[in-house]
Amino acid sequence: MDIKLKVTREKFDENFSIDEWFDLASLTNAEVYEKMILFVVDENGEYIPREQAKKMFRKVPKKEWDSHISAFYKAISDSFVSPTNGGS
Repeated sequence: MDIKLKVTREKFDENFSIDEWFDLASLTNAEVYEKMILFVVDENGEYIPREQAKKMFRKVPKKEWDSHISAFYKAISDSFVSPTNGGS
């Protein structure tokens, strides 16, 4: 099952506290998971309810955890990078 994540700056700012933002690397796996499920989207790019996202992750084998975490952190990083200006 392909789980898609969409992190926007606005959604990140709504769901992370200042402390979590400053110390993102110190979040536990459980804390990261609880945050990550808030950014799962359907095939139309629309955010889905937490319970629906949790249901999707119940089918994911543990060995795939690292790839989902990597995708989440990459999506966070990408959301804070300004798009390249065509004139530059």
